Amino acid sequence: MDFSVIGDLHAVAELVERARKGRVMALYFIGSTKTSTMPGLSIAGATPELTLYTPACDVEYLVYGEPRSLDAIPVTPEGIPTPAIITRSCLSLCQIPYLVVDSGSAVEPKVPHARLPNRAVGEAINTGRALPYEVAKALYEEARTLARVLCGVDVYLLGESMPGGTTTALGIMSALGYDAWGKVSSASPTNPHQLKEMVVREGLKRSGLRVDEARRDPMKAVSALGDPVHVSMAGFLQGALEKGARVVLAGGTQMASVLAIAKHMNVELKDVIIATTRWITSDASSNICALVRSVDPSVPLVSMNLDFSESPYEGLRYYERGYVKEGVGAGGTAFIAHVLTGKSAREIEESIYKEYERLMRVGRSKRESGAWRIS
Repeated sequence: MDFSVIGDLHAVAELVERARKGRVMALYFIGSTKTSTMPGLSIAGATPELTLYTPACDVEYLVYGEPRSLDAIPVTPEGIPTPAIITRSCLSLCQIPYLVVDSGSAVEPKVPHARLPNRAVGEAINTGRALPYEVAKALYEEARTLARVLCGVDVYLLGESMPGGTTTALGIMSALGYDAWGKVSSASPTNPHQLKEMVVREGLKRSGLRVDEARRDPMKAVSALGDPVHVSMAGFLQGALEKGARVVLAGGTQMASVLAIAKHMNVELKDVIIATTRWITSDASSNICALVRSVDPSVPLVSMNLDFSESPYEGLRYYERGYVKEGVGAGGTAFIAHVLTGKSAREIEESIYKEYERLMRVGRSKRESGAWRIS
């Protein structure tokens, strides 16, 4: 099967029909949290400090086929590519319009993009002061307004790039009273649950926030232990639903925190699905199904069955060893590409292999000229 569904098959079928008959648009939200610079929490960068460049580099590669903010090809020294390689390949296949939304990237991307007026880099969440409360509220409303002014779209796909996002997702959900301990994923095959829990518990203690208080006003949870991206995605989600669109949250366990924020803002989630990769749904070190069920069991989960085990490229085969798994809307964008083009998961994989070969060929050429290095 090209994809699997956990939950309401009818809801997914309705969204697929709407997407095939109507207009689909993707938005990729980027932002930074200084949580990602804490050693051991994120491998989405060659060093903890370089994680602050990752969101800008991801979307620059998405648009131009190469980063502009760093002189590096978007792979690790082992050849493991950014998940944006999946997203870029699938956007090329389905040719849907897409927009980058900067909620607070530490490095402004060198691509045309929408910039939320109150964009802000999140502080490390162990401080219990991740974002000023008024900034959290403003980002939610600005993203909601963005959805309202984008007209004529039937299905929105929302993805993200923000290193440290699974830790802030754990923070948001814990502040809202959900049992998310040990359930969020990681880009590493060794999920640092103990470190994440220590950081979140320290932030909860310092914030002094009570669950009942956070549930009455989820912006307090975001302000204490959140980040600029999840709150912006939740605001856009509400605005899109208010316009009568359906929404695909394209991502892994972080999407449960987007749902949680929206739920406690009294948003009805019946026209929302989450679409991710098989690497997330089969990950023994996390539990996206339990997280989504705890927030709203009516929200279905789609798992795109990409498989790189037979890839001719070692860098891509690392995905089968528990590296990366998801990001930059990879799974959801692959799902939409399959829905709109009819191409199978195997055909989508072939397009990803071609993009990987192009990327490595360009990287070799640049390195030989001394103009580029591996990150």
